[in-house]
Amino acid sequence: MAKPLTDEDLQVNQQAASVAATVLSQPVVAATRFEQVSSDMAAEAAGVGAMSRGMMKGMKKMTSVTSVGKMASGMEGGGLPNSFIVAVTADKIHAIEDKRSGGQLVAGNVIKSWDREGFLVKRAPAMTAGFSGIPDDRQEIIFYLSMGQDTNNKYLKAAGANLAAAGGPGMPTKFMTAKDAPSEAVLKEIVATGAAAIPNVMIGGQSLQDMMAQAGAAQAAAAAPADPMERLSKAAELHSKGILSDDEFAAQKAAILGS
Repeated sequence: MAKPLTDEDLQVNQQAASVAATVLSQPVVAATRFEQVSSDMAAEAAGVGAMSRGMMKGMKKMTSVTSVGKMASGMEGGGLPNSFIVAVTADKIHAIEDKRSGGQLVAGNVIKSWDREGFLVKRAPAMTAGFSGIPDDRQEIIFYLSMGQDTNNKYLKAAGANLAAAGGPGMPTKFMTAKDAPSEAVLKEIVATGAAAIPNVMIGGQSLQDMMAQAGAAQAAAAAPADPMERLSKAAELHSKGILSDDEFAAQKAAILGS
C-alpha cells in the first residue's frame, strides 16, 4: 500500500503551480501532484500476501519486454510515471515531471499534454478507494486517456483505434492525488460534472447521453397525468363495450371532470 503523504509531498503541491508556470512559460490556473494507482496496491488491499505479490511483480517484469506486456503496461498507467505534476492552463492539461532537488520541486520536462476540451476526468466513488488500496489521505481520480497515439506497440494502437471507433472517451486509468487545497483546485478545473461526466459511449449508433435523455423524457411523460378528454373517451369506450356499468361509468366521469 502507498505510504502516507510526507510534509515534502504536501509542500510540492504548494509549489506546483509556480514551478509549472516556469516550465510552460504561460499562466497556470492550478497544479498539483498525481500518483499511479498500481495493481500491487489493489492486490494488497484484497489480502494478497507479500510473497505472492512479489511473484506477481516478477512475472510482470519478465513479460514487460514483450509486445503484450508493453501493451498491458501502457493500458495500466497511460504511459505516465509513478508520480507526476498535473498543471492546468486556460486550454490545456499538462503532465510534467515530478523533479526535485533538496526536497524542493524544480522545473522538469513536459511528459504529455491534452486539450481541456473533450478530455474526460472523473472522481471515483469514495467507496472504491479501499478496494484500490488508496490511503485515507488521498482520493482516486479516473482519467480517460487515448491509447496508441504515441507508441510503436501495434497491439496498443489497435486497442486505441477500436476504442475510438466505438465512440469511447478513452481508457479509464486510475490515479490518486491529495485532499489538500492545491489538489482540489486542480479537480475543480478538470473534473466533469453533470451530463459532461457521462462518457460519450456509442451504442447502436446512438450516444449514451442521448439514450439517457430519451429515457428521462419517457419517464416524465409516463408520470404526467393523462388528458381529461382522453381519459373520458377511454371510459366511454369501456362503457360501450359493457366493461363498465352505468354506475361505474358515471363515477369515473364525475371523477375525471372533477379533476
